[in-house]
Amino acid sequence: MEEITTIGVAGLGLLGRGIAACCLAHGLKVIAYAPTEEEHADAQRAIHQAVEELIARAGFAPSLRHDWIRRYDAVTELEAFGPCGFVIESVLEDPQVKQDVFEGIEAAVGEVVVIASNTSALPITLLQRGRRRPERFVGMHFAEPAHATRFCELIRGDHTSDEALAAAAALAGRLG
Repeated sequence: MEEITTIGVAGLGLLGRGIAACCLAHGLKVIAYAPTEEEHADAQRAIHQAVEELIARAGFAPSLRHDWIRRYDAVTELEAFGPCGFVIESVLEDPQVKQDVFEGIEAAVGEVVVIASNTSALPITLLQRGRRRPERFVGMHFAEPAHATRFCELIRGDHTSDEALAAAAALAGRLG
């Protein structure tokens, strides 16, 4: 399994921001999708605050304060996820909204890239329906605050492959 260096985060609400901050704090490049510049501005302020908390309370290096921004790309189109080795979706808990986002992600990334949903209520098997490669879909349910909480539930759908689950577990382990 190739080491993942670039993560896509689709959706920058409360959990998406925390997921992005967590990935950045652990040295990953993050391509972060939100449809508006306002959402991006809010997310960047929240990520900055999360980074400050990690430096002050969790022993992360002070260099993270300036380093994360060089590894963070704010995008308004899902097509920008092309370089991602793994994608985490964290949008509204609405099956149709998620399916629309998955459609864009699948069109942008390679065929073996794992796509994780941060859903807290929708079955992964439901989200796998109609997907081009349902075996690469897995649930990664982070707890709030995602940048500081050492909890990530992994959820397998009926079609999730062992490889997709293993990739999600490896990423979760890397994120602590």
